[in-house]
Amino acid sequence: MTNVEFYIDKFPDYTFFGIEVPHHWYYGEVNKVGNEVIIFVNILQPEWQQIDTIFHEAGHALFSMYGDDKRWSMKTMLAEKQAEYVSNHFNI
Repeated sequence: MTNVEFYIDKFPDYTFFGIEVPHHWYYGEVNKVGNEVIIFVNILQPEWQQIDTIFHEAGHALFSMYGDDKRWSMKTMLAEKQAEYVSNHFNI
């Protein structure tokens, strides 16, 4: 089991997909479809960044902190800041 798989196993209620996005600023995202939470992680990022992304995106899901379609809206910015607090709590 890899370190990434180890941390994915910490969130059994969510579905994870590793995707390849060749842009260096794309880390991942979370989508909620009905009652299912789907988390995408960019596997082209280094391992430490993938683990940080897992915590960040799980933070969105755990505390129902989802933004909207507007990247710079107040709702999205607040959700991103709150998820960053969750991620930083784990000191990755």
